[in-house]
Amino acid sequence: MLDTRDPERPSKTFSRCFIAPDLRKWLEGGGTAAGWLRGRVPLISYARISADRWEGDPVGVARQHRNNTRSVEALGCAVVLHYEDNNLTAAKETVPRPAFRRMCQDIVHGHERETGIPVRGCVSVERERVYRLPRDFNAFRDALTLADGGIFVEGDVVLTLTEDDTPPTDRGEVDRTRERTARSRADRAEEGRVCAGPRRFGWLGASSDPRRTGNRYRDEQEWPHLLSMIKARAAGTSWRGIAADLNRRGIRTARGGRWSEQGVKGLVSHPAWWGGRILDGALVRDSTTGEPVIGRWEHADETRDGVGYGTWNGIMAGVRAGRARRGLGGSGEAAPVAAAPRTYLFSGVLRCGRLNDLGEVCRSRLHGNRATGRNAKYGDYYRCGDPNCRGVGRRVVAVDALLEGLVLDRLDPHVTDRAPEPAAWRGEGKLAELRRSRNGIETSVVAGEAAWDDVRELLVRLGRSIESLEQERQEHREAWKRKNLLRGWSRAAWESMTVGEKREVIARVLTSVLVLPVPDGVSDKASFDPSLLRPEWSRETFSGRSAP
Repeated sequence: MLDTRDPERPSKTFSRCFIAPDLRKWLEGGGTAAGWLRGRVPLISYARISADRWEGDPVGVARQHRNNTRSVEALGCAVVLHYEDNNLTAAKETVPRPAFRRMCQDIVHGHERETGIPVRGCVSVERERVYRLPRDFNAFRDALTLADGGIFVEGDVVLTLTEDDTPPTDRGEVDRTRERTARSRADRAEEGRVCAGPRRFGWLGASSDPRRTGNRYRDEQEWPHLLSMIKARAAGTSWRGIAADLNRRGIRTARGGRWSEQGVKGLVSHPAWWGGRILDGALVRDSTTGEPVIGRWEHADETRDGVGYGTWNGIMAGVRAGRARRGLGGSGEAAPVAAAPRTYLFSGVLRCGRLNDLGEVCRSRLHGNRATGRNAKYGDYYRCGDPNCRGVGRRVVAVDALLEGLVLDRLDPHVTDRAPEPAAWRGEGKLAELRRSRNGIETSVVAGEAAWDDVRELLVRLGRSIESLEQERQEHREAWKRKNLLRGWSRAAWESMTVGEKREVIARVLTSVLVLPVPDGVSDKASFDPSLLRPEWSRETFSGRSAP
């Protein structure tokens, strides 16, 4: 079932769907969904929140699911599935909501895609959880319409959106709310008010007992480390060197993690430590004097701490010079240059085999990098970016040539040549039915049997539904193609694959490749040594046999 969480990169922003706890217990005991429903209408509990606390399971959506389950009991309905978009807004068209989209698809087809559990509609604590934009309102209403009597419950009230043409939340209201937020942010910046957001390293977080605002008061344990970072960078120490020193001394970030180059750079280059603030890419200044606005939070004092606004200016001069060398503007935007491919076959598969500054095998991922400046003649390269490692690297051309040959040699004896599995899609019948309906209506209009004004809205809805189903079918075909990527394998197929398809094949064959450092006494300009790459092959092959 849908789950966008990544165990290796925990985040409070994700989407997922899962079987309702009560139904799951029933199924685990050997029961069936029909036996548990006992004639009740099966509904999806949809929960969404724009910002959630992170304490194990998300709190906000869990509360919504609990209220949804209780509210439908008196309506002869039962929650069978939970769908949730956590930490995702519904007010921006550019922000996808995977769980909302999957819910609409499952309502259209009348069952969950993988488990086959029946669904007839949705329950949510309020309609704004489900839709706020006209696009989402139309998608949701169309799904209920295609479900032949789909149900939407808001709180404990059944809404008939298939007949109720009440417009959704006005788009202008969303825009006005966004404008008010931007104005408030600008006003707070000009007034020097404390910046909202997560706790910064060097300051205390928000607290109710004792009551205090986050990022206002210094953390006396962390503040000396922040000052040492600033002074080290001002003295010319690299971001990587600063991060390595912090990790070596066991200093943790504000979230308890290890320091990275970008983490150190983001903290030191942010003007908050001397009392400044950036808004819309520019330093906030007093409109009368032109001097930077100094915030009302505890910050560094040049007399007491030895660093201040002048120190920051010097650091940022170096940052801007580095951006210019890499072809970036002062704002960090890329200069208009010809686009170059930046996807590499073995990025993330290669692992660093050097002993880092902590005396451990690094095993960090190597990623592809474009060669620039004087090194451009040597070609692109893979490089370890861990701040505790001195940076194992290899040229892309030599690594790709070696590993591609090893992967192909590995595939030939271990991959089955069975034909691909059928690609049946659950919506073929419904899509064909909608197309016939649209063709019939259009024929009636042409023949003069129906007036255009009478059927215009119906044709618009049919067009949206057909387009949505066609997109779902295309996604199904792409998923089928990925699943059957190695069936009917041949070397000739490799040459016609895209880089993305090749990476999927590589991921099924290779667990990782350990890249050992060049031995002491051997020049970095020496010929490529294949023995310094140690592949770790996957034990499970596509054919189901264990690889030797």
